[in-house]
Amino acid sequence: MAKAAASKRPITAEDLFNIPIVSDPRLSPDGKQVAYVVTRLCKESDAYKAAIWVAPLSGGNGVQLTSGNHRDGAPRWSPDGSTIAFTSNRTGLAPLDKEGKPVEATGKKSPPQVWTIALGGGEARQVTRQQFGASSPEWSPDGRTLAFLSATEPAGEPGVPEPAHQKIADERVLTKMSYRFDGRGFIERYTHLFTIPATGGTATQLTFGDCEDGGIAWSPDGRTIAFVSLRHESRDAERYTLVYTVPAAGGEVKCLTPGEYDFDQISWSPDGTRMVAVGNDDVVARGAKNDLLWTVSASGGDPTPITRGWELSVGDAGMSDVFMGGDHRPQWLDDGNVLVLASSRGATNAYRIDLGRKKASQVTSGTRRVAAISANAGGGEIVYNVGESDQPFELHASKATGRGERKLTDQSAAFTGAVWLSPAEEITFTSQAGDREIQGWVLKPYGFKKKVKYPLIVQIHGGPHAMYGNALFHEMQLMAARGYAVLFTNPRGSSGYGEEFTGCTRERWGESDMPDVMGGLDAALKLGFIDESRLGVTGGSYGGYLTNWIIGHTDRFKAAVTQRCVSNFYSMIGTSDIGFNFAVYESGGTPWADTDKLLKHSPISYVEAMTTPLLIIHNEQDLRCPIEQAEQLYMFLKMLKRDVAMVRIPDEDHNLSRTGTPSRRLARLHHMIAWFDTHL
Repeated sequence: MAKAAASKRPITAEDLFNIPIVSDPRLSPDGKQVAYVVTRLCKESDAYKAAIWVAPLSGGNGVQLTSGNHRDGAPRWSPDGSTIAFTSNRTGLAPLDKEGKPVEATGKKSPPQVWTIALGGGEARQVTRQQFGASSPEWSPDGRTLAFLSATEPAGEPGVPEPAHQKIADERVLTKMSYRFDGRGFIERYTHLFTIPATGGTATQLTFGDCEDGGIAWSPDGRTIAFVSLRHESRDAERYTLVYTVPAAGGEVKCLTPGEYDFDQISWSPDGTRMVAVGNDDVVARGAKNDLLWTVSASGGDPTPITRGWELSVGDAGMSDVFMGGDHRPQWLDDGNVLVLASSRGATNAYRIDLGRKKASQVTSGTRRVAAISANAGGGEIVYNVGESDQPFELHASKATGRGERKLTDQSAAFTGAVWLSPAEEITFTSQAGDREIQGWVLKPYGFKKKVKYPLIVQIHGGPHAMYGNALFHEMQLMAARGYAVLFTNPRGSSGYGEEFTGCTRERWGESDMPDVMGGLDAALKLGFIDESRLGVTGGSYGGYLTNWIIGHTDRFKAAVTQRCVSNFYSMIGTSDIGFNFAVYESGGTPWADTDKLLKHSPISYVEAMTTPLLIIHNEQDLRCPIEQAEQLYMFLKMLKRDVAMVRIPDEDHNLSRTGTPSRRLARLHHMIAWFDTHL
């Protein structure tokens, strides 16, 4: 490893700007080309730039189809393969208000709209002019119409009553439980389904109301559009989404899955008789349950679970800080089978599901993360986006059986050719509780030498129902480049190890999971190259919670950084955007009936025992774990005269480390590394 490191430079914080992020592959209708997105963080504009690329399945990065200092995404092929629809925040014709009048610019960037561009050449053409932007374009089967999503203000829409309280000045009058959401702020508009001629013109709104719609899917005959929606009567308190349809020409919205289900991704069968959907039927504990693949009749009725009882969780539960999402819906193959992603033991791979036999065969394999997949019902090949612990995401292709895999793109060649990245080395170990085998990984530091002792930083993931695994983390690689060994594990509560493992942290946060993390620490120390006197720990969200809990229950760590943390269940329930359901379920109590229980599992209750030097990093617009969680922890530790500092990052939500403003992402990294450098 020392020889390999010597031939390349160590990664830096500023390398965030040098890593191209490949995402959202989409096969052309003839199966000969793939469109995809390449996103880059731009230092000069302190923003994200993204372009659409098209590559042949014979290999190579292909050609860049769109360009400029804007963000293009969601490429979708027209049925004849001649045109690609996409979204872009490029400057175009001014948006129109409800009366069809142009909306004056406010100094902010243009909201994204739907555009099209011909494969044969020429300029992109603007299709939509929505006041609040447009997203998720989908072509009708005949190629004449585009469906898309756009936000509207519900006042005056069908089914929306007049507000009981009229505004007098600029006050906000709140009457709902779900009145704000992280990354969005106060909920004043709702996303609905529209259609528009593919050549442009007047958009037609198909769905209305104070509810959220998404997940557009055209029926094969083009007469109906299916979607998922949060529009059931108890939606204010119970946020689960069902499958609905609406006539493409407009008309009555029909619920196909009445009951209590939570569906996300839907896809029509080629014959139009049914759909497949991803979700589950436990709307209370859904975060701790495996997502299943279901079939839904086009005429409605009880959906049928296909993967019930399987250990696999359908979907991609992996994590990375250099990643962009895409379309994850199930893909129908020409033999009637369905291709899905599923997560297991730190890896995400593609699986082929035989719906009739309810059997699965693994298509892709390996210790990696397959984060998106695209199939073509008329062709025999599939394309998927693959990331590894020491490799950024790139596109691969193979037969639908997984045979003949080859790498299609190498957008990150310049970066990986110059920068040393530490491969994750898997370890398995026994929890300190003595009852479980736990999976984890270690990154060795840059220039590693066998006889040298290195400081160690323990990383704890958020969720808690997420999954560390085989994908590149710039943050962890930066720590390794700075001379730290890095340990990351999947303790109890993580996805990918069966429902019992994922759900067993309920009402036992801190108690059930800390022994798993500490068992990983013990195992790392046995590797022989860790300096036990220089140990650090960090995590974000739930990982911030467990960081707080750990330093309140042990003094083994010499430094800690808690990020966007939870410190007090009692106050989180009433201040988090999801506190009234998620926090109540996970803690197993309510403030008025279970005060002692909530405080027992709140790290703030053990603040007097916290002696580890602690840096608190929190984003001021975080509504998931509100900043009051950090403020009270900081103030209590200051009152106790502990070594504590707090970094408040303005104008950022819960997802700063993944999607935040580039300069603030950089600032966060510098503060965190500086804290460990100073104390370890």
